[in-house]
Amino acid sequence: MITINQIRSSEYLLINIIFALLFLSIFIYSLIFASSGAYPVKSVCDDIDTPICISKGLSRAFSQIMLGNIEEAKSLNKHSLLIFLFFLIQIISRVTLSVFYTISIKKRMVINLDIAFSSLLFIYCFKGFLIKLFETFFSFPNTYTY
Repeated sequence: MITINQIRSSEYLLINIIFALLFLSIFIYSLIFASSGAYPVKSVCDDIDTPICISKGLSRAFSQIMLGNIEEAKSLNKHSLLIFLFFLIQIISRVTLSVFYTISIKKRMVINLDIAFSSLLFIYCFKGFLIKLFETFFSFPNTYTY
């Protein structure tokens, strides 16, 4: 069991708790508004009808995943399952790695493993967003004439 004193003396444990609560709040938000669909935070994508808005439908897709409607979630946003899995795996890993951190004598190794795992997981789960970001910012129009 992790004690309050351990949390106070370790920034790593505190950060893990904050991230776990943040990710958990995303799931709670999705579940609360799943049935009504009346999300209090309006998406910027609602006013934009362009393929550049890759996150369109993500909140609704998360709600559908929480209700078990996987196919509906995929139709709302094709990246939703991977992003949902990222948050779910992160909640589990925040708890698991915090326990390993408290019982391990090689705390630096646990932190390095966490950084590597979380970074690779982020790149994999958000690859669609990262590719779109790269394409958006690094594709310049051909304005040169030869």
